[in-house]
Amino acid sequence: MFGLTNSSGHIANGTVELFTEVIAPDRQAGAPVLLLSEAEAPSTRWPASLIDGLVNSGVAVIKFDTRDVGRSTWVDEEYRIDDLAGDARHVLDELQVDSAHVIGRSMGGIVAQHLALESPERVGALTLISTTPGRRQDIGGPEDWLIERMSKRLFEPTPVDLVERVDWVVDQLEWFSGPLFDFDRKAAAREVYGEVSDMWRGQNGHGFAVVDAPDHFDSLPTVTTPTIVIHGTADPVYPVAHGQVLASQIPTARLHLIEGLGHELPDRFVPQLLEILTGFRLKLA
Repeated sequence: MFGLTNSSGHIANGTVELFTEVIAPDRQAGAPVLLLSEAEAPSTRWPASLIDGLVNSGVAVIKFDTRDVGRSTWVDEEYRIDDLAGDARHVLDELQVDSAHVIGRSMGGIVAQHLALESPERVGALTLISTTPGRRQDIGGPEDWLIERMSKRLFEPTPVDLVERVDWVVDQLEWFSGPLFDFDRKAAAREVYGEVSDMWRGQNGHGFAVVDAPDHFDSLPTVTTPTIVIHGTADPVYPVAHGQVLASQIPTARLHLIEGLGHELPDRFVPQLLEILTGFRLKLA
């Protein structure tokens, strides 16, 4: 159904409360979009310009804070990718959405693949951004310098001062960025200030869920959902081969390589992303 209205609040999935927002146009022209976020990032990280562009095109946007981050329940027990996929299904159930265009970025893309494989009837279209089919050695891993920096963080005390926390987040955003766009630390700090001051979590269980995620490589040929894969050629987390393998393994997929884009979704990339998504929707119509 396409009759969604603007709303925000928590949706309970067992003991986990998922903070969910729906941003809807007055007249809806297609199935809603479900946004699945990257690790350790609340749904506020999705660019407002992307959400505005989607809504202005006539589709409702559903986004929620993944469990263990943001305004959703912070949990102590371990969880897996299938738990996160179950959260996404439950959000669709509670909103009475039979099928959505699922857009997943990084960890959210892994969750989106799981949904497409385990609940294909819920995924009318699939967009995978800066993500991976799994841990295959022959397609490479994160850059050595990034592994060194991220590993060092595991043994450093978590920052307690607000300014230090903002710098902590901005540093990682800068590490993930590519040469396509100049990284603006001041602008990034302004964007994450509210997130850090209101809902600082630091490190959580998302990293474990990603490391423990199933390798989807052998299952991807069974995906029949119309799919696009968007991947930066300068991604230091998942080298470009990850996007290429995803697109080659999914029979319905089309690959969009973005020269110089890193593991990022900067506001300046949004116009090109919206153009890609609009073209995708027109082909589905």
